[in-house]
Amino acid sequence: MAAIVARWPAFELWIAFLFSIVPHAAGLVVGGYGQIITNAPLAVVITGVDVVALVIAYLQFREDSQARGGSHWLVWATIAVGGVWLVYAVFVGALLVFGHAFCINQDCRAPIR
Repeated sequence: MAAIVARWPAFELWIAFLFSIVPHAAGLVVGGYGQIITNAPLAVVITGVDVVALVIAYLQFREDSQARGGSHWLVWATIAVGGVWLVYAVFVGALLVFGHAFCINQDCRAPIR
C-alpha cells in the first residue's frame, strides 16, 4: 500500500504544473506571447510565476535523483511546458534590452533630415 501512495506526485507538483500553464493560457486570452511580452508588468508577473513552477519541479527532480528513483512524468511536463515560456521571455527580453541599449529602434535616434 505504501508503494502505491509513494507513486503519486506531491500536491505542490500539481500546482507547479498548473502555474507552468499560466503563460500559455494568458497568451490565448490576450492574443499571443507578443502581447504579453510588450506589457512589462504582465510579463514580469507571468515570468515570476513560471520560474516558481520550474523551481518546484527542479526541487522534486533533485529529490528523486538523490533517492535514486525516477521522476514522475509531471516533473518532466512542468519543466517542458514552463521552459518554453522561460526561453521565449529571456530571448525576447534580451532583444528588447539590447535594442534599447544600442539604440537600434527609431525612438532613440535623432530625426533624419
